[in-house]
Amino acid sequence: MAPIVALLGFTGTVGSHLLPELIEQNKQGNIRLIVLYREGSDLNKIPSDVEKREVQLDEAGLEKNKKAIEGVEVVVSSVGAPGILSQNYLVDALAGSPSLKTFIHSDFGTNWTEEELKIPQLKSITVKEDVVAHAKEKGVPLTHIRVGLFDLFFFKFKAAGTDIVDNKVSIYKQALTAPLRLTTLKFLGYAVAQLVTKPDTLPNQTFQVFDLTPTGQDIVDTLTKIHGKPAQIVQYTDEDYHKGITEGFAIGAALQDKWGSDRWGASDRPEIKGWEYKSFEEHVRKALEQ
Repeated sequence: MAPIVALLGFTGTVGSHLLPELIEQNKQGNIRLIVLYREGSDLNKIPSDVEKREVQLDEAGLEKNKKAIEGVEVVVSSVGAPGILSQNYLVDALAGSPSLKTFIHSDFGTNWTEEELKIPQLKSITVKEDVVAHAKEKGVPLTHIRVGLFDLFFFKFKAAGTDIVDNKVSIYKQALTAPLRLTTLKFLGYAVAQLVTKPDTLPNQTFQVFDLTPTGQDIVDTLTKIHGKPAQIVQYTDEDYHKGITEGFAIGAALQDKWGSDRWGASDRPEIKGWEYKSFEEHVRKALEQ
């Protein structure tokens, strides 16, 4: 029988990319998808043949939540930052479930070190660890999905300091030769949908999910080729970093430091069959068209 997989959070940056891929796996019969939703959710994007179950993520919702996860083997959560701690109410319902094999909590972040997480401006990231600790306390098996910088944030929001439109590349420390770990959101959705088809391989595992690793020089060369003139290299200094980490976009500054120091952590990636990988240049050209 196909494993029963439940998705909580299907409208945000991550969830909106998980949903169509999970629906496709459901359509192919590789999983049986259940969408968990909260009261007032817009379910128009959910096909009529996909089961929907309401959850109540507060202190009064335990029994309703237990009913909602009956028979579920894998729960995938992609709730956004404001709702991260609400996952603890779901964890309470998952505790002791006879069918549950793993809970893929809403991590979908990079591998931050203990030292990086001590930076006061990155404190918001540690909220995810509160959910992990609660799950461990309740005996709920976990699966962690770790990613690089999302393509959306790199191309559109210039999170690593590169401006593909203005042909500028921000370089800090050894970033010219160090790889920048990027995860395209479409690849993330596809990869997670593939992984959940084999629930027995998931408990207590951490998966590194990324599909692009251009070095700073690769980025410079690609932009130079596309624009027909040399890309401008902007040196990101220690002063820029300290100002960014204390007064500006702290996560962006931390990512530039992680890239320049080549401090991405574990790099073993699961084999994702059927995905057609594209080059960094192809992704840049497509981003410039949008």
